[in-house]
Amino acid sequence: MNPRLLELYNQELHHVRESAAEFAKEYPKIASRLTLSGMDCADPYVERLLEGFAYLTARVQLKLDAEYPTFTHNLLEIAYPHYLAPTPSMTVVQLQADPDEGSLSSGFPLPRDSVLRAALGRETQTCCEYRTTHAVTLWPLQVSHAEYFGNPSTVLGRLAASEPKAKAGLRLTLRTGAELPFNSLALDNLPLYLSGADEQPFRLYEQLLGNACAVFARKPGGDWVERLPQDALRSRGFDDADAALPVVSRAFQGYRLLQEYFALPQRFLFVDFTQLGRAVKRCDGQELELIVLFDRHDPSLEGSVGAAQFLPFCTPAINLFPKRLDRIHLSERVNEHHVIADRTRPMDFE
Repeated sequence: MNPRLLELYNQELHHVRESAAEFAKEYPKIASRLTLSGMDCADPYVERLLEGFAYLTARVQLKLDAEYPTFTHNLLEIAYPHYLAPTPSMTVVQLQADPDEGSLSSGFPLPRDSVLRAALGRETQTCCEYRTTHAVTLWPLQVSHAEYFGNPSTVLGRLAASEPKAKAGLRLTLRTGAELPFNSLALDNLPLYLSGADEQPFRLYEQLLGNACAVFARKPGGDWVERLPQDALRSRGFDDADAALPVVSRAFQGYRLLQEYFALPQRFLFVDFTQLGRAVKRCDGQELELIVLFDRHDPSLEGSVGAAQFLPFCTPAINLFPKRLDRIHLSERVNEHHVIADRTRPMDFE
């Protein structure tokens, strides 16, 4: 029995007696027939009647309170279905590509929803399975050097004068393997994941997508410089095509983005370098520099940025995948049925 029933019963009985006292004061002639006078009732039968009424109304009040979660659940199922569902485990993984593998010169695409399975442990019988949320293309290259600088003229020379707003910059050096020149790659888009500890990746993200005023590509040594369009830097992970949780068309997608952010903020730390095709075709060497100028200088990044913080071939992954469930025997006498994914391993799937 619910312990709140006694509390509600006392509240209802007190309310009935107060109402009876007001009724007796307002209509004393009628109240005398019911032996009602003030808070006391001289007739034991009327007293039992009031107590029975208080008991029934307490049960009704308890039932109404119990229906409130049902109402809110149904409302959330319509407005925000993901809120009531358990949030699966999420992570960011890097796919290892051999930079000396020449067959990757045309790119090796891995589509979204590619399967990642962990190795079985000694006492486990089910592999932990993840699905990727971004499409990734592997190339025979790596980020060999990264540098954050506070004086653009030391890197770009006289070209820095064309950007009077520039107060800082970032230089990334890409290097191919297998002695392949860059112009042999069909590369036009390169997503990079901003790795690192504490708040530094978020500071880099703010600089790249909030303070970038110019983007250049060049061959080391300054033989030529290619200016990239202003929109060459793009964020990734906000479109429905890159969603980690299922997309429900009737729900506001901002709720899904908030849930994904609070579950794994790092899943949004991706920056796409786009429209690289023209610069790549001009580069006949194994190294290509990408230089981004910023209109705001962040002293905390100077001297603390390295190549390990710009990881290519990364994608978020989520422990959510389709699975055929075991058969359920339906009965007309039962309103609810227990759904079990795998009866032989009931604790391995949720």
